[in-house]
Amino acid sequence: MELKARLQALATLEAQYPHVLSVYLRCREGGHDRRKENLIFIKNRAAELERVLGDDKRGIDFLRKGVTQAELIRSQDLSPSVIGLALFLKGGEVVERFETSIPFEDQVAYRRYPFISQLAFIGEEFEPYAVVHLDSRSARIFEVALGELVDTSDIKNEVHRRIHRGGWSQMRFQRGIEGEKHAHIQEVADMLAQLVSKHRYKRVVVIGPDKPRSILKAALTSDVARRVIDGERVDSRAADHELLQTAVDYFRKAEDEEETAKMDRVVREIHSSTMGVSGLEDTLTYLSRGQAYEVLLPNDLKRQGAHCNQCGMIFKDPTKVCHACESKDIIDVDLKEVVTRTAVKFGTHLEFIKNHGFAAKLGGAAALLRSPRMS
Repeated sequence: MELKARLQALATLEAQYPHVLSVYLRCREGGHDRRKENLIFIKNRAAELERVLGDDKRGIDFLRKGVTQAELIRSQDLSPSVIGLALFLKGGEVVERFETSIPFEDQVAYRRYPFISQLAFIGEEFEPYAVVHLDSRSARIFEVALGELVDTSDIKNEVHRRIHRGGWSQMRFQRGIEGEKHAHIQEVADMLAQLVSKHRYKRVVVIGPDKPRSILKAALTSDVARRVIDGERVDSRAADHELLQTAVDYFRKAEDEEETAKMDRVVREIHSSTMGVSGLEDTLTYLSRGQAYEVLLPNDLKRQGAHCNQCGMIFKDPTKVCHACESKDIIDVDLKEVVTRTAVKFGTHLEFIKNHGFAAKLGGAAALLRSPRMS
């Protein structure tokens, strides 16, 4: 099951007993295995949660079962290559488990619903993409998901080398070589079209010599071509991790440019079509009503707000009474978490913005709407 579907299932999961234990761990830091630090962190957070639960013996019992299972997985059931681990448990049952090559921030939460904002950020930031390393005789296509290499495809063709004899025969032979090169690159284009159709990569990074890249670009379908990030020439003898790091650098640059373009679009929509809003309060209002089709949220948002269990409205500050329906069935929430959960439930695209000018330009949050905003 793909990440989006798994996130959707978690976003709609809610349970009174047992609550859901959400555990995020950064398992390695450079060459250092953080197992000892992870286990101490889990133990300390579990003690804090037990104090909050007070005399809820049933809740504490389920918490302890989840903690025991999480500690067991971290101690004995984890590959040394795993950098980030996310676990979601109900009692001693593991509901979901994610292992990534991207670090998480250590976090343990125990609520009626799973905490998914860290996972959603990783999923959005590292959507599956492809890296094509190309020359005139061979190609490698890497598939990357959750920041980790998950598959490779090799294409090699017998393309004759250039000859140096003069005259008409050289010209005819050289035309044959050029034809073989074009046929090879067309095969790469065809395979890439199949992979994009199957996996819907957000981006395709192409690295290699200028001429093969140019020929490939001309051979791509429009659906694939609009996803391509054109890369520089890279030594064909470079190791896989060097190729992938080069691709990641291009990928991050394209992501930064896309963030800026989205911010500019919201500004245009606010002033022209009324199909955009800015600022945390308005963004939360339209998201709560299901009217936002894309929400831009600062990646570093750390703020407590409120959520009404009756009408679903979200407020940027804690409150005892819902400002929309006047219900008192309202709880304090982590805003980043409740926004993520609501967006996933409504099928609203969520973009975590890292641009330092976001707060000054759009008040720290913004949304593109499904219909014009109300005056």
